[in-house]
Amino acid sequence: MQRGIKLLWSSGLGRSQYQKLFACTFHGKITPLHHPSSTKSLVDCSKRLRLIEKTRFFGPTVIKRQYTTAGVKTQTIAKKKMTKLTEQERAEVLQPLLNAGWSMVNGRDAIYKEYLFSDFNQAFSFMSGAALLAEKMNHHPEWFNVYNKVQVTMSTHDVGGLSAKDIRMAKYMEEQAKRFL
Repeated sequence: MQRGIKLLWSSGLGRSQYQKLFACTFHGKITPLHHPSSTKSLVDCSKRLRLIEKTRFFGPTVIKRQYTTAGVKTQTIAKKKMTKLTEQERAEVLQPLLNAGWSMVNGRDAIYKEYLFSDFNQAFSFMSGAALLAEKMNHHPEWFNVYNKVQVTMSTHDVGGLSAKDIRMAKYMEEQAKRFL
């Protein structure tokens, strides 16, 4: 009998179909006991999976996994219902962005801007900073990056046009870009 730790992989979706027992040897290899394709399943695990450690001396223990973005837990900021910007709100909040180089997209209720940085590292740093706020707000831009160029389109699909979230993200991107440009 091999010495090692036995791991029970369970997705909770169906006991007979998705439970597989593995033996993990001390050489770092994972050897399936029941199914030849089960090693791939262990590698392709998702958030719902639980690993239950069964050792020789102790009973089952659930190994908890936490998933984060960039080492920081994320939560949603706003939970109130989003609405499309009114004509009065548009006049107030869009003009500063249009003056900063943003433009209205033809054929759709969205704003667009292209940023040019000195190199890829600056472009990627800009996108990383914006991505942290986007994840926190649960509002993600449409963007495209090639080397030092980042093209951004902001629109809220849930309301079918521009919302306050788009304006907040665009203003934040302007602040971030000033650090590099």
